[in-house]
Amino acid sequence: MYFRIRGDLTDVETIATGTAVRELPRLRRLYGRGRWRKRKGTVQVELTGGVIRLAEVHWYEATGIAVENSKSNVILIDMATRARQLVLCLRNRGYEASLERRKLYQVIPDPNAQKHGQLRVIDESGEDYLYPASFFALIKLPPTLRRRVLAAA
Repeated sequence: MYFRIRGDLTDVETIATGTAVRELPRLRRLYGRGRWRKRKGTVQVELTGGVIRLAEVHWYEATGIAVENSKSNVILIDMATRARQLVLCLRNRGYEASLERRKLYQVIPDPNAQKHGQLRVIDESGEDYLYPASFFALIKLPPTLRRRVLAAA
């Protein structure tokens, strides 16, 4: 998906640093060693066709690497269509520190992940990562209960 950022980033925050950046080996292999961090912020973007949306963007930054290697990988999450689905964790093998069985998690829609049988889930770290879809069951709650569960999260 191609998009153009329109305006200034707001609500910028660092969501992972150092070894907490799950993509660290790949980033170092492609761009070099440095102090890597994953960040996110909110911004208006223009999609193909001139449609403007409020979106959350995620990217990686590094200090201590050559300028020509300081590339960013941006993930665009459309806030307008960001339906907050809930899933129940059924399995967590290999991800025991990140997922708890029998717990509800929020899912961020990600069509590319779904093509590969994965879900983008906000896990115990409070950040979103990809996990096998087979680990979860989609939960449909009555509207009143759903609002209360999401408000508590």
